Amino acid sequence: MVLLAAILLAVAAMVWHGGVSSAADQKSLIADIKSKGELRVGYAVADPHQFKDPSTGEWKGIAVDMMADWAQVLGVKHVPVDTSWDTMVQGLQAGNYDVAAALNRRPPRALVVTFSNPYIADRGVFTVDLNKSQAHSWADLNAQSQTICVVQGTAEDKSLTTIGTSATMLRLGDQNECRLSLQSGNSTAFFDDISGQAKYANENSWVRLIVPDPPLQLEGVGFAIRQGYSYDDMQALDIQVENWVNNGLLQSAEAKYGLPNWEPFTHR
Repeated sequence: MVLLAAILLAVAAMVWHGGVSSAADQKSLIADIKSKGELRVGYAVADPHQFKDPSTGEWKGIAVDMMADWAQVLGVKHVPVDTSWDTMVQGLQAGNYDVAAALNRRPPRALVVTFSNPYIADRGVFTVDLNKSQAHSWADLNAQSQTICVVQGTAEDKSLTTIGTSATMLRLGDQNECRLSLQSGNSTAFFDDISGQAKYANENSWVRLIVPDPPLQLEGVGFAIRQGYSYDDMQALDIQVENWVNNGLLQSAEAKYGLPNWEPFTHR
C-alpha cells in the first residue's frame, strides 16, 4: 500500500508539473503585443465596420474604434494594416497582424483561426438599381439574365458559391468596385453585408434592398487571432467585445457611422 501510494504521488506530481510547464510554455498574444508596444490589426474595406476616410486615408468604422479602444486598454499603439478579404486569413496566419477585424465566423475559417465572440450579425442582402431592375426577391435574381457582383473572398462570395445560382457571378476586389459595377450596369445586383448595404441605400435613393427570406447567409461577425495562444488572451478579447455590446459603445458607434434601419429600403 505504501509503494502504491508513492507511485500515485509520483504520477500526480508528474501530471501537475507537466501542466504547469505546458501553461508556462504557452504563447501569450497579449504579452507579444505589449512587448512590441503596438496592436496590429488587419483591415479590409467593409463599411461601416472598417473603411478609409476619403479625405485623410485613415481607417475608420465600428471595428476600428473597437480595436483602437482595446489598444488603449492594453496601453499600446493601435496600428492598422491594409489587407484584402481574399488574403485576410493568410495574412493573420503569416503574422502580418495580431488581429483580423470584422471577420465572419465561418466553419472553415474556425479550423485555422480562433474567433472572438460576435459583436454583430451579418446577413447577406442584395442591392439593385430600382431605375434599372424590377427584381424584388431572390427568385427574381436567381436567373441567367442577372449578373450578381460579390467581393472576392468574402463570406458573401463563399455563401453564394456554395448555394449556387443561375446568375452570372462577378467577383471584384472591394465594395467600391461592386458599387461602381452596379451603377454602371455591369452587374444587376450586389450581394453583401446588410450593415453596409443599408448605409449605402440610405445615402442613395436609387438603391433598393432585397433581403432573402429565409436568409441565404446569416453569420456572426467578430475578430480572429492566430491559433495556439492561451485562453487568457481570447478571454480578454471576448470581454472587450462584450463590453462594447453590453454598455452602449456599439450602439453609439452604429449611430456615429450612420447605420440605419434597413427595412424601409426594401419597399422602394
